[in-house]
Amino acid sequence: MSTDLLNITKQLPKEDVSNHRGMNYNLFKQLNRTCIVVDDDPTGNQTVYDIPLLSHWDKETIINEFKNETPVFFILTNSRSLSEKKSLEIFKQISKNIAEASQITNRKFTIISRSDSTLRGHFSEIEIIKQVISEKEAITLFIPVMFEGGRITVNDTHYILDNKQLTPVNETPFAKDHTFKYSNANLKGYIEEKTNGKIKASDVNSFSIDTIRLLDVISLSKQIKALKPNQYCIVNALNYNDLDKFSQAILLAEKLGKTIFFRTSSSFVPSYIGQKPKGLLYPKELFKTNNKPGGLIIVGSYVNKSSIQLNSVLNHFEKESAIEVDVDIILNGQTNSYIQSLVSKIEDHIKQGNDVIVYTSRKLISGKDTTSNINIASKISNSLVAIIKGIQVRPKYVLAKGGITSHDIATKGLGMKRSKVLGQIEYGIPLWSMGKETKFPELPYIVFPGNVGSEDSLLTLIQKLN
Repeated sequence: MSTDLLNITKQLPKEDVSNHRGMNYNLFKQLNRTCIVVDDDPTGNQTVYDIPLLSHWDKETIINEFKNETPVFFILTNSRSLSEKKSLEIFKQISKNIAEASQITNRKFTIISRSDSTLRGHFSEIEIIKQVISEKEAITLFIPVMFEGGRITVNDTHYILDNKQLTPVNETPFAKDHTFKYSNANLKGYIEEKTNGKIKASDVNSFSIDTIRLLDVISLSKQIKALKPNQYCIVNALNYNDLDKFSQAILLAEKLGKTIFFRTSSSFVPSYIGQKPKGLLYPKELFKTNNKPGGLIIVGSYVNKSSIQLNSVLNHFEKESAIEVDVDIILNGQTNSYIQSLVSKIEDHIKQGNDVIVYTSRKLISGKDTTSNINIASKISNSLVAIIKGIQVRPKYVLAKGGITSHDIATKGLGMKRSKVLGQIEYGIPLWSMGKETKFPELPYIVFPGNVGSEDSLLTLIQKLN
């Protein structure tokens, strides 16, 4: 049942802590280490800017970043699209490479396991990181807030704020995800659920909003420092004021020698590294002239919000500029001629300067188990990759809707190895500049998360880009 936001917030004292972000930047710089955000899909950079994004994680690549003393970089694993077994293999290898690269370069590091603000993903990823890095005194902070998307944590319960109403995440469609379903919005219960009882809810600590707002930063840092080894701890936060203050306490605790692992969503990263907010990007900064080919929009995400946004766009697009990819044809094989026919239509529109939207048919096809569902999603995503590989005409931009879709198009379709997030084109929607190694170097590439925005957000963004 939804809870009115005012019923929660009216009991909580407010505090202006706007100066904490600058202090966080200084403290993070003093730590003299590299923050590595190991991301399970490509959308976690939706709150930052001017930060490298890597799709490769071999030891030499990480050593290079350490030698250059890169303060922050993302490793994009796309592990949310994989089976848990495959995901853990990847995270084990990444953790091993980070540890060995650190020894070789004598460069310290912090690892943030970045995942979904609606609690979908392989929670075991943070456990495998801890197992490989093997810091016996370390604690783990769980901070899934993502304010840009209305995800907040109050009284240890995670909510989605929409139309001034708070709904516990277990009462939303995200909790019924066919791969990552869960039953607990209370994060202590969620941890017990996701660890199959290995970690009991009663053993999980937490910092309430009252505690964060009433205590000074030094007192908070002492409480963090006092947490027992291997303990999980929930951080409640209603806004960036709460989070920035607590992040400063975290940095002070680390400066005093506390080792911390993090499982968070997107809002924590800029708060922790002290990156000050930057205004939205605008097309005039990206496109120097209007004499450009058409843009390419690809919608692969199947979450309900994506389908609603797609319908809004289709109601305003010319029918000829909307191209459906029939999932039944894709799953039945023999797709080469079908893909080529789609590529020809797409190239014609781009050459004529028309935006074209390519979308998978909305019929959701599910398998008998999680592995089957992942395999189906993989086949559909591979068809979109094949389309991108087939296109030889450079579009004005590429906009990809959905985490798996945007990752596969960037890495498999465009051949991205290292790019940079320039900032946000809309709140929660990052824009990358493709690396020189890619099919279309410096192409503006927009990653539109499946679960972000209102009904008309996709349409509004497309209009803005024109």
